[in-house]
Amino acid sequence: MAGDNMLRQALYHAAILAVLLGASAAAHGQEPAPARITAEMLAEQGVVNLVFAWRYHPGDDPRWADPLLVDKGWELVDPLLTPDGKLPRGGWPGTGWFRRHLLIDPALWGKPVVIRVMTPGETHVFLDGAPLMATAVGGRLTGGIWRQVTFSPRPDHVLAVRHRGNTGFHLTIEAMDAEAVVIAAKIAAERSFGTRLAIFNLVPMFLTAFLALFHLAIFLSYPKVRENLFHALSLAAFSAIFLSERILIRTTSEATFALANRLIVCGALAVIFFGLLTHFALRLRTFPLTWIAFAALGLALMPLAFFLPPSAPLYWIWYTYFFLMLLEIIRVERTGRTVPVEGSRILLVGSAVVIAIFALQLLIIQGYFPPIVEGNLVPFIVLALAITMSLFLARRFAGTSRHLERRLEEVKALSEQVLGQERAAHEQEMLRVRLEAENARKSSEIDAARTLQLSMLPSALPVVEGLETAAVMVPASEVGGDYYDFRVASDGSLVVAFGDATGHGVAAGIMVTAVKALFSTLGGGESLPAVLAECDRVLREMQVRPFHMCLALARITPGSVTVCSAGMPPVLIHRAGSGEIEELGTGGRPVGSRLSGAWNESSIPLNPGDTLLFASDGFAEQLDPGDNNLGYERLADAFRASVSLPARELVERLLSWVTAWRGEREQDDDITFVVVRVTG
Repeated sequence: MAGDNMLRQALYHAAILAVLLGASAAAHGQEPAPARITAEMLAEQGVVNLVFAWRYHPGDDPRWADPLLVDKGWELVDPLLTPDGKLPRGGWPGTGWFRRHLLIDPALWGKPVVIRVMTPGETHVFLDGAPLMATAVGGRLTGGIWRQVTFSPRPDHVLAVRHRGNTGFHLTIEAMDAEAVVIAAKIAAERSFGTRLAIFNLVPMFLTAFLALFHLAIFLSYPKVRENLFHALSLAAFSAIFLSERILIRTTSEATFALANRLIVCGALAVIFFGLLTHFALRLRTFPLTWIAFAALGLALMPLAFFLPPSAPLYWIWYTYFFLMLLEIIRVERTGRTVPVEGSRILLVGSAVVIAIFALQLLIIQGYFPPIVEGNLVPFIVLALAITMSLFLARRFAGTSRHLERRLEEVKALSEQVLGQERAAHEQEMLRVRLEAENARKSSEIDAARTLQLSMLPSALPVVEGLETAAVMVPASEVGGDYYDFRVASDGSLVVAFGDATGHGVAAGIMVTAVKALFSTLGGGESLPAVLAECDRVLREMQVRPFHMCLALARITPGSVTVCSAGMPPVLIHRAGSGEIEELGTGGRPVGSRLSGAWNESSIPLNPGDTLLFASDGFAEQLDPGDNNLGYERLADAFRASVSLPARELVERLLSWVTAWRGEREQDDDITFVVVRVTG
């Protein structure tokens, strides 16, 4: 039977919903997420141990205490440095820097807390870049030293630790004034509770009251639709339940508390009874006599709720009544005498959802499931009922209009069929012609832009004593703006320009042309910041908006390298002596942008065998078939694995590596490498 099939389908969906609602376990956040420090944690535990992995960098640079330092690429290492923990990939060198980002609960702003460090080594602790405390070599691991701090009124803070020794360190955050922290935690909990109260009590109360008046108004305007009256009474009873719950939450009187509990039971009985009458009115032409039995049973159970002692489990009264109502609905649906009503599937699905939520609430009360939300699931039942009835009424009242509209649409379709077919054929032909012309124009522009881009590259690599060079660029299918160039200065140094213009096509080629002309004129004698400043001035005057250009300039000799960067990725330097890879030349704003500021030079010495790699972001941003980003860490790994090859073979090996990573995926950005190696 149709009604029986719909009921089985609805209960099937309800079972799925119950399973989904029961799956309430939340995944614990993992590193390297910032450590969240709340007043509740300190109030309950008294101490927070920062034992998860910290961001780590080998070496010693006081600038690493700067809270604005970008440490996303640092390695994650266990600060205790125990053999069973997560140790640095290259081993512990004896000295290194550790950084830990914190998210401080607003309830702790301005409250005194203690930061304690325990270590037998030499450890310097910095908070937001400012020195906090330091230990000497030979200190004790137990007890350690501590300082009282007060977090400024902002959520994000950074702990930086410079550590030297054979073992690691242990850092904790502790409550200085336990009473103040407990009060702060209570205030935060009350604020959170107030929000939940508004969502799970006040909002449903006003919502159900409004919907009750709405359906009552519909009934008064058209009394033949009795389901609106019964549904209005059911929603009014729901509103009374929420009002009683609000009284129950706020009262301090035991008598008022007991009365509110009993009124909630009576309201639940009324909700169930009028919900049953709503179902009868929708699905049956005449009410079965069982409605009288349900009315009598409900009237008998209401006084029982007042006679039972306060300690009795009153919810069993209306749970039993609800279970009997479910059996009656199933019996009615299985009789086959139900009226086929358009949209009845919505009602059955909604009823199944309500059944599932009630069953889940019962299992939670009995302890078979953990609570899904603080409080009970009654607000979700109200939401399910409100949405179900609203959808049903909207579909029912719109049914006649839909049928009329369909008939009108059929007439229009028949009268305009021939004309529509001819118009569609004409439009398709015009579209085909336009697409062919547009494709031809774009292909011509892309070819011209690619020719212009390749013409900007040097025809031959320079020969500089003591340096070996190699360069390669693989354009993407849509032309970008990668650019590299060389110039040998009067002092014998090699000046390298390496850039990436934003945008695609001819606009990017114009910017590269301007930069190449400036570099050809100024690249040999001017200082690197002066060349960037002139490029910035010229591009600004050209007003090729919104485009700009990232550009890095480097002056290289066999004994040193100086880099001045305008928004390009850092130059990777492989040290032949140690095998380590260093970065040089980060930051700086792109030239030709609307931003203002200066460009700074960075210089370091070079030794024989050291190799420099300039790589555009097209390498690191390549995606494999699974949409995984290649990233700069993999670039550094590929560079380290191939650095023993000659410069030319090195760039070819890197290209082969990124091609294998991309697989069958189309290249979507230019890939450019420049390699310079110190040979003597």
